[in-house]
Amino acid sequence: MPTGPHRLSRLLARLSRLGPRLILAFLAVSLLLPLVALVAVREQHAASVRAAQAEAQRVALHVAHNVVRPLGPGQPRMYQRPEELQRYVTDIHRDLGRDIEVVDGDRRVLADAIPSHQGRLFLEDPDGEVAATLRDGVPRAFTELGPDHPGGIQVVAVPILGTKSAIVGAVLLEYTKTYRELLAAESHIAKVMAGASLFGMVVALALGYLLAHGIVRDVRRLTRAADLLAAGHDDVRVAVGSRGELGRLASAFNVMAERISEQRAMLTDLATSDPLTGLRNRRSFHAQLETELGKARALGSRLSVLMLDLDHFKSINDRHGHLAGDAALTQTAAAIQRELRADDVAARLGGEEFGVLLHADLAQAFAAAERLRAAVARTPIRHQDLELSLTVSIGVVGYPVHGQTSTALLQRVDEALYRAKREGRDRVCGPPDEPS
Repeated sequence: MPTGPHRLSRLLARLSRLGPRLILAFLAVSLLLPLVALVAVREQHAASVRAAQAEAQRVALHVAHNVVRPLGPGQPRMYQRPEELQRYVTDIHRDLGRDIEVVDGDRRVLADAIPSHQGRLFLEDPDGEVAATLRDGVPRAFTELGPDHPGGIQVVAVPILGTKSAIVGAVLLEYTKTYRELLAAESHIAKVMAGASLFGMVVALALGYLLAHGIVRDVRRLTRAADLLAAGHDDVRVAVGSRGELGRLASAFNVMAERISEQRAMLTDLATSDPLTGLRNRRSFHAQLETELGKARALGSRLSVLMLDLDHFKSINDRHGHLAGDAALTQTAAAIQRELRADDVAARLGGEEFGVLLHADLAQAFAAAERLRAAVARTPIRHQDLELSLTVSIGVVGYPVHGQTSTALLQRVDEALYRAKREGRDRVCGPPDEPS
């Protein structure tokens, strides 16, 4: 039987043989850290690029959808009216701070953040990505090269689909700032990963493991958040336990997500508002009418529709110019809005025509219409050194007396408006088959 010293000797021998194995195990685990970090950084890079491209593509598709909307019943679509299209593109450029171009099927610029570029041929497409999108309708991201930006800018191209889904042009939206912000943040995290890897080779196995575990966990959180953002969940935010560069990257990510959310809200406002008066547009008015009719049917409540048309408005444009006409529209819209309650809905339906939804019965609606007529009549229209007076004709109908569908109500209120016009203007009327 071995004595105590023999046992100790044997144990020390075993430990001496175990030492190199532990060292090798430590080195192997330590070497895994840079490999894991490299994979994580590459995943984060790919997810960030996808997120930047997806965000730009969503904005561009929203713009493409808006430019094919008709400007009004029987009127051409926005992309067929260069002045309206350029005004819309200028508004987006001002509000979002991004370069944007709309080109036709021959790659000729219909509207640009720089208005002087209208009519030129889009040539900064070395790999034919825009031409390919115009052919097959598939959105693409590419780098645009040109004399004004020799280093290149990141651009996404999406098709504009006209009637019968025919491709009539493309929207080109620049997203360089978002792209570069993410890449700049990633360069910091790459440095952090390299430093952590070297540090992990010389520290204790436990400390190295904990460090790697924390960093990879946070990078995975960032990767998952970026994938969610790329999938359209712009309400996603990320929190990491790490400080330093990873914490700054998380903050940069959250700022970007907040910016995307704000831009989507801004685009939604542009799509539902009349850019001149700030009231709702025709499309939003019709959608709101359908919503309010549904509520009225469910609750058994009353709803009234007013249609207003400025009298002799064409003479203002003819005599004083379109700027004076625009001033008349904006100041009339303000006068209408001042007379309405918070839950009433006012919209510019096109030209000099306005619509109003009231949660009121017919008697209350006629009284409100008289207040609106009087408010417009007493509101002086001021433009430069001009002071003009306007009157308005108003048609009034109510649900369910004059119709139970939006189509029926809009037809009847249109008849009521034209009755007011025929009977001398500057008055409020119901449909023709009702007594004055």
